[in-house]
Amino acid sequence: MIIYGVNPVLEAIRSHAERIRYIGVAREETARHQRLIGEAKRAGVAVRNLAVDQIERLAGRGVHNGVVAEVSETAYADFDDIVANEATTFVLILDSITDPQNFGAILRVADGFGVDLVVMPQHDSVGLTPVAVKASAGASEWVPVAQVTNLSRAIETLKAAGYWIYAAAEKGDRPESIDFRGKVALVVGNEGKGIRRNVLEHCDRIVTIPMTGHVESFNVATAAAVLCYEVQRQQGGAK
Repeated sequence: MIIYGVNPVLEAIRSHAERIRYIGVAREETARHQRLIGEAKRAGVAVRNLAVDQIERLAGRGVHNGVVAEVSETAYADFDDIVANEATTFVLILDSITDPQNFGAILRVADGFGVDLVVMPQHDSVGLTPVAVKASAGASEWVPVAQVTNLSRAIETLKAAGYWIYAAAEKGDRPESIDFRGKVALVVGNEGKGIRRNVLEHCDRIVTIPMTGHVESFNVATAAAVLCYEVQRQQGGAK
């Protein structure tokens, strides 16, 4: 898989250098990428000087900043193993997120607010694509992402492990009125349809972000940021 952009490539070097086959830097931009080149060489990663049109082709015309990297396919995390770890207390569940830009932004939120695991269904959801990796600004290299065949079953597994499950939807309680301490799983839904009914039925409580403006709802990544911040605030800040 090709990833592109300075931050995604830097974080790939820092987190999983062994997965990188090579880094390509546009010849015309070598001077301004000395820090990245230096980190790659210290990590034992091969660096190639490429023509700009090669970079463009490899990045699929994405915003690459003159940098690409070929990496082995991202391995998804094992849901059961991470849930079984006592250090795991904060899980973010994505029900059918299809926009890679939203997914990448959510991964940035997850990294910024101490989420231990992001869970998503295998089907009808965007995966860890190059666009999502770029949008995450490198966060995809640090946040474990698990794919499951059935979200409702995954939620029941979390409940059995002592988690309370909170769905972001309409007609619920304000975030500050909920006790988010302990083991928490937040569920956010599809950009247009929200959380599916069969998933919502397995949640313990609905949480609704109060709004005073004219639009009906926040973008899913924004909603995730508001709720994840409140969970981290109640749980005592950074881990």
